[in-house]
Amino acid sequence: MRTVPRQQRARAAVARILGATGHLLDEAGFDALTTTAVAERADVNIATLYRYFPDKFSLVEALAVSLEADRTERTVRMLQAFVDSGDWRVEIRAILEMLLDMRLKRVGARGLRLALHSAPQLWEVERGSLNRFVERFAAALRARVPTMTPKRAEAVSHATVRIVVGLIDWGMAEPAQRRTVLREGGLALERYLAEYLDRGAPGA
Repeated sequence: MRTVPRQQRARAAVARILGATGHLLDEAGFDALTTTAVAERADVNIATLYRYFPDKFSLVEALAVSLEADRTERTVRMLQAFVDSGDWRVEIRAILEMLLDMRLKRVGARGLRLALHSAPQLWEVERGSLNRFVERFAAALRARVPTMTPKRAEAVSHATVRIVVGLIDWGMAEPAQRRTVLREGGLALERYLAEYLDRGAPGA
């Protein structure tokens, strides 16, 4: 963003702009997204939009930041439950369900996922978001299994996050099989994690 909104009225305008961006991404995709269309959908003057966002790439990035903040707020609590729980499988299933629910119900989440793959200047936005998730889950793994080395925790976390993202993408592409995909894929993920969470942390 070019500047951070300070007043309530300005913050409300930015919220409408981001909401409009999300709706338009879900409806028409990144290629059809324009700043003019966003301003019209948000019912703000185009000059107001440009005060905060120089182009559509900055709109998409700001929406990604907003969605990540929401996801982080939820996952921090859930990862602590994963660390403390007597049955880690329950918490992994809950995290999968939460992430799928966000993709299904949060305005802009579906369109944003595709948008972040639409232009090279947006690839780093997704990469940064995934890496931060990897760091948080790696820390949770080490908290639950103190014998796990940082290198191993990072590797397991990378694999887990990629599996989870792939499962949700697959589920979104196959609506009729969504719950089956999550159930069966979740079982495969649990079997992978069991090697570390039920038996300690083999290897380095």
